[in-house]
Amino acid sequence: MKPVNDNAQGLLALRLSAHLPFGRSEHELLSGLPWRMEEMSARHTFIREGDTPKHSCLIVRGIVVRTQYTADGQRQILSVHIPGDMPDLQSLHIRRMDHDIETVSAARIAFVGHDDLRRLCDASAPMAAALWRESLIDAALFRAAIFRNAQLGAEARLAHFLCEMQMRHGAVELVGEDGFEFPMSQELIGEVLGLTVVSINKAAQALRAQHLIRMEKGRVVVLDWDGLVRFGEFDGSFLHMEQQQRPLAAAG
Repeated sequence: MKPVNDNAQGLLALRLSAHLPFGRSEHELLSGLPWRMEEMSARHTFIREGDTPKHSCLIVRGIVVRTQYTADGQRQILSVHIPGDMPDLQSLHIRRMDHDIETVSAARIAFVGHDDLRRLCDASAPMAAALWRESLIDAALFRAAIFRNAQLGAEARLAHFLCEMQMRHGAVELVGEDGFEFPMSQELIGEVLGLTVVSINKAAQALRAQHLIRMEKGRVVVLDWDGLVRFGEFDGSFLHMEQQQRPLAAAG
């Protein structure tokens, strides 16, 4: 399922207005941002630790992850990012990157200059607040991940993670009757959740057996939202959405 707004301006407006309603003037300011689009292949690192970028990026299509590597090349996935996210927004204020950003799937990435973002913030206090709020919500995602991976068992971790992904995809209108596209392998999901491939496979089987989800061909379908929420001890308040509507779930 492609974004309803398959462009940088439309996606960013959807993303920001999920947390803070926008007026006409804010939409007009967003429409004036000069975006540069790039198509990227899967497994491509496009921002590296130590870089000093002069722009920030917005994911238009695909999945990207924040990562760090050990000296012997072992990777840790720090966070997962979907269309509408700006995973390097902090580079607007923090000069040097302290992690990598790489694609999981083929992706379309939009870039906008830091000077243009600063002019946007200078022109509108609500826009400046909205971008600052995005950074705060980004920090909330990390807190939720620490709780999830430290306190929940394997099956509950996966349920919690899929609840989060459903809500985040829904905020940018990427959830349909056939669920949402999620081209992450069990190995990659295991890196996110601190679990082995075997544990992820068993957890997915357990959730399927209880008719909570379907995971197939790079898609996730939530069959029983309330059941998945209970199973994963999921409280979506950390996403700080203005209107936390019941996510679309497939009929059983």
